[in-house]
Amino acid sequence: MYNYTLSVSNKDLVNIARRAFNLVDPRLIDHGARVAYLVSILLKADTTYTDQERRNLLILAALHDIGAYKTEEIDKMVEFETVNMWNHSIYGYLFFHYFTPFNGMAAAVLFHHTPWMSLRSLPGLSKRLKQMAQIINLADRIDIYYDNSKRKPDWDELRRYLKKQKGLRYSDEVLELFHKADFSSVLGVGDKRSGSLRTSEDLDQHFDEMLEAMPFCEEEKDALLRMLIYAIDFRSPHTVTHTITTTMISVELAKLLCSKDEVNDVLCGAMLHDMGKIGIPVEILEFPGKLSPQAMSVMRTHVDLTEHILGDSVSETVREIALRHHEKLDGSGYPKGLTGAELDKKQRIVAVADIVSALTGTRSYKDAYSQEKTVNIITGMAQKGLIDRDIVALITDNFQSIMDTVQEITAPILQTYQEMQDQYGILSQKLMAAFETGDCLSIQNGL
Repeated sequence: MYNYTLSVSNKDLVNIARRAFNLVDPRLIDHGARVAYLVSILLKADTTYTDQERRNLLILAALHDIGAYKTEEIDKMVEFETVNMWNHSIYGYLFFHYFTPFNGMAAAVLFHHTPWMSLRSLPGLSKRLKQMAQIINLADRIDIYYDNSKRKPDWDELRRYLKKQKGLRYSDEVLELFHKADFSSVLGVGDKRSGSLRTSEDLDQHFDEMLEAMPFCEEEKDALLRMLIYAIDFRSPHTVTHTITTTMISVELAKLLCSKDEVNDVLCGAMLHDMGKIGIPVEILEFPGKLSPQAMSVMRTHVDLTEHILGDSVSETVREIALRHHEKLDGSGYPKGLTGAELDKKQRIVAVADIVSALTGTRSYKDAYSQEKTVNIITGMAQKGLIDRDIVALITDNFQSIMDTVQEITAPILQTYQEMQDQYGILSQKLMAAFETGDCLSIQNGL
């Protein structure tokens, strides 16, 4: 994709991710933030980590369950006693490996549910990565223990449980960190033996301070944002293609009409425009036909969900570009029914690009439309006063060159995504077979 600048802080970027994934399953709301905070407490007891390692491990911990939204494992994950759950760990590993600057640490996510008795003998995996996996594992279980409604939390009971797991589920080293760490700041007011973990609101300030201690560079921001965009596919296999295509069409149009800074705004707004679809039920996203009025009402809420996800974490200009791609010049669009006088050039560009991307892309219920059919549809919409005539004329006159450029740019991105999907099947088989047979070497060969 083109180079761009999205002015967001570490905190903003992670909060966008948290709000997005929290829409999928309420049982995992803020779990990642609490786990990250618990990880930070454990790391305070270990002085060997650099500031960058600490920051990166906190990001992994905050998003360690990113793969859960692609699987059916959430029911098992919220139980205190678990067995190996590979599917969400594999998806999480692959996302970090392909789409973040933390690919060198991705194995910590892959093995964050792996007991020490299996992890310790894994060849080719560094001692540091094994410890990172163990730290996330332990923090994850502490949070699940305190959040489990089936039992009244008791600190001594937890300590006794962990003592029994020494050398089995957890290494001596990570349990030593547990005993050295001071958890008083994360436990609820009152007797810590029967208290509860502090809420995310209580932890937000501490969490933000930890992340802001070492800001992301632009390359790291770009990689994290791409991960979030690809994660939309958790809901629908067609949505990622649509997002990338809409973004590239928008950029090509903006290059013909806008200044460099405006092109940057258009690119960012287009990338973010459909993030709310992660909260739409898949049966609606993938419905093979025309949606009922009730289903369409739900589908239209994706714009409101996008607004919730973005919050105040991006500029007002970028946010409005993202949120107004379904508005129409005659006021018949949604969600606010804005008119042409309220829609600027950048917002109109993304609105047209979104339509062209939808028409030329495949869906569960339709094949891609031809250039002729696409042009006829958008020309008709322009004549009815729904979308901008000049932008439609511009894309009509340059249709083939724009779409050729879009295909050239998107092909390697989509190829990478498909490779990730293929690797999931390969790695899943290797991991399950390896732990069934005890052949740990084949696991490392699969990475």
